[in-house]
Amino acid sequence: MMTANPAGVNACPAGLARGMRWQRVFTGVPAQVAEVRRFVAYLLDGCPARDALVPCASELSANAVVHTASGHGGSFMVEVTYPRPGVARISVTDAGGPTKPAAGAPVSDEASEGAVDDLPVCGLGLALVAAAASCWGYSDAGTGRTVWAEASWPVPVASDGPEVSRPPRFTAERGWRDGDGAA
Repeated sequence: MMTANPAGVNACPAGLARGMRWQRVFTGVPAQVAEVRRFVAYLLDGCPARDALVPCASELSANAVVHTASGHGGSFMVEVTYPRPGVARISVTDAGGPTKPAAGAPVSDEASEGAVDDLPVCGLGLALVAAAASCWGYSDAGTGRTVWAEASWPVPVASDGPEVSRPPRFTAERGWRDGDGAA
């Protein structure tokens, strides 16, 4: 049974299983960015990557509305997936635009008195995405583009073989010792 669902999701996320996937289409208007945040936050409830990916989804959605044809009477799609253990991914597919995503571009002549010479005039949001996510990127999607961000967290690794000994290490007091401390 599903509890309150303010995000309009038709499936309740029960655990984080590899291959889980949700998609939703949003109209290309600024008010939809808040809806995207609710959608992604709901789906990532309990996920260690939630705090990193909700702002990323917000930024990528805002970019779709402001910088692409999605914001001119179009729409964009948001997808949330768990592609492998310890990784969550959000993707935003837009209707295409004139420029490629880039995290920060150098300031041109519009800077005044050199106070912001090293700050980008655009791409600040993608710089935030790059800082918050483990990795991010984009690919062409028909006439549009998909921009994605992944965040990861530690997961247990199963050991199939015998225990591996640690390499020797050197300490000034004891000289070379094996990984367990024996001489």
